[in-house]
Amino acid sequence: MANGKVKHRSKLGTKATLLLCACDSNALGSEMTPILAVIALAFPGENVNLLVALPPLCIIPASLIAAKLSYYISRKTILTVGQILFIIGGIGGAFAPNFEFLLATRVFFGLGCGLVYPIVPTLISYFFAGNERASMMGGANAVGSIIAMVFSTLSGTLAVIGWHVPFFINIFFVFVLIMQIIFLPKVPPEKDMPFAKEAASLAPEQKRIGHRGWMGILLMFVTMTISMVYLLKLAIFMQETGIGDSVMAGLASSSTTCVALIVSLAFMLIFKALKRYTVLVSMASIALAFTLLATATSMVGVFAGAIVYGVYLGTIIPYLQTTLSGLVHPYRRTFALSVLSMAMFAGQACSSMYVQVVEGIIGTSTAALFEVMSVTFIILFVIVFAYLVATRKNARFPYSDVTE
Repeated sequence: MANGKVKHRSKLGTKATLLLCACDSNALGSEMTPILAVIALAFPGENVNLLVALPPLCIIPASLIAAKLSYYISRKTILTVGQILFIIGGIGGAFAPNFEFLLATRVFFGLGCGLVYPIVPTLISYFFAGNERASMMGGANAVGSIIAMVFSTLSGTLAVIGWHVPFFINIFFVFVLIMQIIFLPKVPPEKDMPFAKEAASLAPEQKRIGHRGWMGILLMFVTMTISMVYLLKLAIFMQETGIGDSVMAGLASSSTTCVALIVSLAFMLIFKALKRYTVLVSMASIALAFTLLATATSMVGVFAGAIVYGVYLGTIIPYLQTTLSGLVHPYRRTFALSVLSMAMFAGQACSSMYVQVVEGIIGTSTAALFEVMSVTFIILFVIVFAYLVATRKNARFPYSDVTE
């Protein structure tokens, strides 16, 4: 059940605020990617890819800092500070006089996101439980997909005026900040929570993330590292095979986002029916997506792969967040979800290096690369299935209905 001790100014306002706060990570790439070419023209000779790569690298340490600070400081305060840094970094890019200043704003952008992103699922777990929690986790993913589509479209359109202009999109997060201040109930530091005061009486296993929790974190890192190949290579694959151009690649990516949105909205129903076996939907989808792409000879095959990839994208993150919050005692929940966030962004950061290693072995054919990804995820599906069967006697989520 939900946390009955919390007094909401408006429960709907609390839900809307948390869903919008979860969008910070979606704004990282969707705002910048469409305007990289324009920025490259404005700063010839500079490595503009750093503008995309730098924020995730800043998110990783910031997520760990957020977990440590939450023990001493209210998570609402951490969320507010993170949102302010995010806004400074986002809007600050519009006033960058040189490339170095622009890189500095991306550091603030990443640090802000790193403070906000891991705190949101812990607050969802604090305020809500059971199916309502699963619904909120899926909803956060869905709203993030909408923001990604809107920001990407607006950014590309506004870049026609000038490369500075798209950064003003981040004014949107000023309104999110105001909603945080108005609607989010006060949340005491973790050291003042009942579970922290009773820490001495907790069993040793209750103070740890546990092997099932660590397996979920490992799965997040591995799947993010491998699955990001789709985003890195889709446009190149279509160009190599002559199937389509950048416009068609954009449409395929949009279809992925649309499907991810729909699946995320239905996540609570999927999770309610399948529970821990929901992850098999994710693994089967990503394996099938790469298989369809590797064998694609027309736009039909590409769109089929893109659509199925959307099923993976709409289930994997809310699944891992929901299950981890149900597996880990509130004493370790913020830390565990922060580590999960770090694993996600670390996987994304490692993806390009993974591609280089694989291409060094098999060559530079993107179709061959997709074949390797297909086989890899088929193997991963078998491993995950075997693990779920082997641990079926220990299948409970002991804290799924426990708030803090």
